[in-house]
Amino acid sequence: MAIMPDYLNLQESLLKANASMEASESHGALCGMLCAQGSADINQWQQHVLGEQEEGTLLMGPLADELQQMYLTTITALNNEVTDFQCLLASDDEKLADRVYALANWCQGFLYGLAAGGIKQGDKMPEDSTELMLDLIQISQAVFDDEDSENSEDDYMQLEEFVRVGVLLMNEELQPVKQKKPIRTDTLH
Repeated sequence: MAIMPDYLNLQESLLKANASMEASESHGALCGMLCAQGSADINQWQQHVLGEQEEGTLLMGPLADELQQMYLTTITALNNEVTDFQCLLASDDEKLADRVYALANWCQGFLYGLAAGGIKQGDKMPEDSTELMLDLIQISQAVFDDEDSENSEDDYMQLEEFVRVGVLLMNEELQPVKQKKPIRTDTLH
């Protein structure tokens, strides 16, 4: 079973590749595409993450491995009731401002992924999913202020959990488990 790549290592790899998205945003985009479509083509998702790249240099080396690792782990986590889905975010060791930034980027990526998967704001969706999408728009604009209350750490943890559970709910509403077909991972290169 694949495990999620390390946030900081992936962030550095994407920066070196001059990618269009950061680590948390790329994971959010993948989750949004999966919620919208029930599946996501790895090459299409990578193209969104990496943006315009020179032919032949797109996915070589550690970055290719990290993105494939993220792809496989995320598909498994979103489509398996037993697996513990987590958003790829900065670790608890990082400054709160960096974690808030990563969560806001994750939400931006998720909203981007929904749109890339064919869901737009205003589309008819289940009420809970519509409300969550509006909440994620607000969270995607979050900025940490050093003068925030002393409860900021707890507030952040609650917000992170809200996003995680909300994504699972949206995935269930848009892609009900009973209709899911097993995803073949043996066809990946």
